[in-house]
Formats: sequence, C-alpha cells, structure tokens
Amino acid sequence: MIDLRQTLETNLGLILTPRIDLSLKILAMNIVEIEEQFKEIIETNPLVKIDDGTLVKKQASIPDRTKEIDEAFKEKFISDENSTSDIIEATAKSSESLEMSLLRQLEVEIDLDKKSEEIAKQIIFNLDEKGYLGVETQKISEKLDVPIELVEYIRKKITLLEPLGCGCLDYKEFIVLQAKEDNDDIIPALKRLLKAIEETNKLDMEKIKLFSNLDKKTFEKIMEKLKNYSLYPLENYYPIENENYIQPDVYVKYVGNDLVAILEDKYISDISIDKKMLESYLNDDYTRIFIQEKYKQIKEFMLAITNRNKTLLKTVNIILDKQRSFFEKGILMPLTRKEIAEELGFNVSTITRAVANKYLDFGGKIIPLSAFFSSGLSENVSKEYVKSLINEIIKKENKANPLSDDQIREILKNKGIDLTRRTVTKYRKEMKIPSSRERK
Repeated sequence: MIDLRQTLETNLGLILTPRIDLSLKILAMNIVEIEEQFKEIIETNPLVKIDDGTLVKKQASIPDRTKEIDEAFKEKFISDENSTSDIIEATAKSSESLEMSLLRQLEVEIDLDKKSEEIAKQIIFNLDEKGYLGVETQKISEKLDVPIELVEYIRKKITLLEPLGCGCLDYKEFIVLQAKEDNDDIIPALKRLLKAIEETNKLDMEKIKLFSNLDKKTFEKIMEKLKNYSLYPLENYYPIENENYIQPDVYVKYVGNDLVAILEDKYISDISIDKKMLESYLNDDYTRIFIQEKYKQIKEFMLAITNRNKTLLKTVNIILDKQRSFFEKGILMPLTRKEIAEELGFNVSTITRAVANKYLDFGGKIIPLSAFFSSGLSENVSKEYVKSLINEIIKKENKANPLSDDQIREILKNKGIDLTRRTVTKYRKEMKIPSSRERK
C-alpha cells in the first residue's frame, strides 16, 4: 500500500529576488561596467531609445554642466573651474593588479622590513579566485623561517585592506570580519551560529538554532544580517582592464567654499523607452509576451541605476563632509564604512558595494573612493592623521627641551593611538622633522 504523508521541512538559505540581486550587482559596478551593460541591453532590447550616437560619442562637459545634486534639496550649482585646489597626488593606476594594490596599501599602513615584505607577498600571491588564502600559514612560516605569530599578524592586517577580507582563511572568518565592521555586539552569538552550521550535517534551520543555543530573536537578527554580507572577499572586486584611462564615477568641484559632488551619469540620462514601439508590439499577439519581458528588463535596470546613483551620491557627500581636510590640506581623518552606514541607515555591505572599484576626480586627479577609509594603524586611525598629530605635538613642544620619539609615542598612546617608537620615528622622518637632539 502506498503511504501518503505531508511533511514540512525548513532549510537555511538566503533568498534574493531577481530585482534585489540586480540592484546589488549594479551598486557594485563602476561607470565603465555600467556602460558595457547598457551596450548589451541596447543590442537585445528593441524598446531602448537613445539620442543619436550619445552613448558612444557624448563627452560630459563637467565645468559647464548644471546638475541636480540630490532630491532632498534639489539645489543647482555651476562649477568654477579656477577654484579647485591642486594638492592631491594621483593615487590610482588602471593597470594596477590586485596583488600590487594590496602591497601598496599594506606599505602605507604598517612598517615593512624585508622579511615582512616576503611574508606579505607569500600571502597576497597565494590568494585563490575568491580572495581566501590558498596555503596554510604554518607552511609560510616554515618556508621563510619566521614565527607563525608574525605571519598571522601580517595576514590579519591584509584582511583589513581593500577589498575587505582578502587573506581570510575561510568563509567563517570573513563573515565575522564583516560583522565587526557592522556591529560588534553580535560577534559571540554569530560565532556560535557558524559553529552550529559547521557541526550540522545539513542546513536544517531548526537543528542549527538548537545547536547554537540562541534565542529566537537573536537567531533571526543574525540571519537577517547574514543576508547583507558579501559571500567572499572578491565578490565585488572587478579589475580594471583599461591600462590607459580610468573613468571617474564622481567629479568633485568647489562652488564658492563648498565641495560639490557631481555624478557621471551620461548614459542613463540619454536612455528612454520607445513608447510607440512598445504600443506597436503590445498590439501584436505574437510579440506581446516577449515585449512585456523586455519592458520589465529595462524598467528594472533603470531603477537599479537610479538607486545606485542615489546611494553613491549620499555616500560621497558624507565623505566630502568628513574628509574636508583631505581636499584642503591632504590630511585624511579617521573614517570607516560603518560610520557612513549608520549615518545613512544602511548596512555596511551596502557602503562597501557603493565605493567598490569606483573613483573620484578632483582637480584632474583620480582618487579611489576606498582611499578615504582608514584600515590599519589603530582601530580607526589613518596614517596621515597620525602624522598630522605628531607634527602638531612637535610644534607645541618646549623648544628648550624637545620631545623624544618615545615621549611622542606616550602622548599618542594617551590619545588612544598605540604605535611603536620605530613607527613614530619613521613618520617624523617622512615629514623631514629632525630628531629631538637636532631640534635643540
């Protein structure tokens, strides 16, 4: 006899609707990648209407363009070409590989002697296609004959660089790292959940909840946060193939004393739906279903672009406010993605996608948006900010009894910045400031 039964099974999984999935992908794209997407849609979607040749031929005239900056205040600006400061060196090269980018960032963040550089290269050049470390740290330690603790120290510094998480050992470490950027108070519970997932043979939500011993509210809170985390470190990393030119996503200009961000959106502004063709196709029984799908495609794509631009513009506006000293004096202030996420009410992963692989043009200088975030010295302190503090401390010292590097280190430590004396000495020398003996 056939036994018929009804069963209810709950599985642990992250479900992304096609619209949300598209929005996340578009948010992580830069203007060059969006242009390529537009070209593909144009070739396959008969409803897309473009001004004659503008997609390829039009070049935006930023100095003369009047632009709507944000829907919240809708104020129009006309930029002044002569008011832009020229104090920032170009920091991005389109031909820079992921490996070279990570090494460059690491050299800025920590002292790298010859042995430390060898360790860093062993880690960076052994990343797999997802950004995880493909060899055991113990093997690197044995190969280079260095303490395992030093290998781990450098590896963990690399995981804090851009893209976040490169060098993590597995998905569990990467998820915890993202959680630290987002909200420290869930870390212990998150680790219990990850351990429960690992110990559970199948992704049974109830079984995982039981193994983790978490209450329902905490469990649901963590599961909701997991939906917003990247799946692996290189998920939103898109290497630039153009070796000669980077197309900035944002132009920053002075308007009087105000810094103004202007998005590059020359492609979306020239695209519309051909309504006559739409009506014509809808009246044809053979093409109605096909054209309905194409109409949905272009509408959702344009909506995703609009949302991407709004998020990017809001993010850049906060960067301009928080990092004004960078544009005026070249000094970076402490800033994290988490700060911006909290101010905008977004998840940290949203800000990570918004700034990923995107560049800003200021006075003809191209700067990666990732350069405006701290990632190394102390929890939230940038190198340039520390150097500015050292310079200020020395300016205010007793000229008859100048401060030693050890004394400067202690003053910084009281400010919550814990550096080695060697690092203080290095920064002092970089600013061409003589030693305390020479300053007498």
